[in-house]
Amino acid sequence: MITRFAKLNEHRSGSAETWILRVMVALLALSLLGCSGGIDRKLQQDVDKVLARKAKPLPPLDPPPTYVVHTYQGDGRDPFEPFYKPAKEESRVDDKDSPFAPVEGRIKEELEHFPLDTLRMVGTLEQENMVWGIIVGRNGMIFRVQTGNYMGENFGKIIAILEDRIELEERARDGQGKWHLREASLALAE
Repeated sequence: MITRFAKLNEHRSGSAETWILRVMVALLALSLLGCSGGIDRKLQQDVDKVLARKAKPLPPLDPPPTYVVHTYQGDGRDPFEPFYKPAKEESRVDDKDSPFAPVEGRIKEELEHFPLDTLRMVGTLEQENMVWGIIVGRNGMIFRVQTGNYMGENFGKIIAILEDRIELEERARDGQGKWHLREASLALAE
C-alpha cells in the first residue's frame, strides 16, 4: 500500500497543474515583498514634508466683553404687585338675596365645568314622552341632558330642548356684582 501511495505522489508531482500552482505562489510572494518597502518610504516622505512646513500664526482673539455691574434699587416697584389694582370687594353689592342668584350649596353637574361655546349639540332623542339633548364636550365625550339640567360655566339651566337648539337661562353678575338672568341657546351642529 505504501509503494502504491509513493507512485501516485510521483505521478502528481510532475504534472503541469502542480508546476503552474508553484509558479503562481512564487509570483505572489515576490509581488508582496516588492510592494512593502515602497509604501513605507512614500508615506514617510509625505509626513516629513508636512512636518517641515511652518505653521501659520493664529489671528488674535477678540477681547472678552466687559461685564457691566447692575445694582439693585430696593425702593422701586414690587415686581409681584400687579399694575392694575381691582376695585375693593367692599364696593361690590352683596346680592345673595337676589331672585337671580344661583342656588348655594348645589353640587355642579359635569357639563358646568365646560364653557358653553366648547359644547356642541349633535341631536335629540325622544323616549317615552321624554326629550333628551345629545351633547358632545370638547374632550369628545357624549352627554345626554334633559330639561332642568345645568350646563356651561354661568349656571345655565336648560329650560327647553327643541329639535334644532337647546335653550338655557344663565345667571351672571354685572360690574357692580348684581345677579342678572340672561337667555342663551346651543344650536344644533351641522
